[in-house]
Amino acid sequence: MAKTTLKTGAPGNSEAAYVKFVENIMVKLTDNIALFPGVASDRDALGYALTVFKRAQANAAYRDKRLVVIKNQAYAALKAAVYRLSLYVERRADGDEAMILAAGFIPSKRGAHVLEPAPKPKTFFVKVNAHVGGVAELKVNSWRRVLAYQFEYRKKNGDSHWKKVMSSKSKVTITALERIQEYEFRVAYIGRNPQITYSDVVSSYVF
Repeated sequence: MAKTTLKTGAPGNSEAAYVKFVENIMVKLTDNIALFPGVASDRDALGYALTVFKRAQANAAYRDKRLVVIKNQAYAALKAAVYRLSLYVERRADGDEAMILAAGFIPSKRGAHVLEPAPKPKTFFVKVNAHVGGVAELKVNSWRRVLAYQFEYRKKNGDSHWKKVMSSKSKVTITALERIQEYEFRVAYIGRNPQITYSDVVSSYVF
């Protein structure tokens, strides 16, 4: 029977890896809210704890001892919020591995191997053609363990949300884009580990 673990799936125990782990939990619980009724308050509390930690982390970059202590306290509070949420997910999932994954946690069975997260895409290209309006061709270097490629785009300097295009191939063509507009593009590998790491954002005008 699968149980909820607190492992990030990333090598080491860096604060950056933990922040990505928590951000993924936030995204998954929002996307799959229907599976977890009543989780909104705990999810929002986690989001607040994450915001507080990020602010404390930025302040502590100046190496002031008092600010470092505050950052460490905020980090402990963030971990406590994750732990409380993991207990809820474990009760709700009742051993269902898929449910645990849907909440952004990594399930564990006795003796099971924890899967490594997908790497950050390194080589990502966006190609537009001035003679073909409203079209952008996206291509990323392939990853042999990928289940799917998640391409995303949105208008730059706007309030629009990222739009997703899933593909089994490492390249995709986006159509019906607004002409003479600047867009932002990014991509991520989707593997068996639910943690997602996006490529650097690429900006390009669409003609």
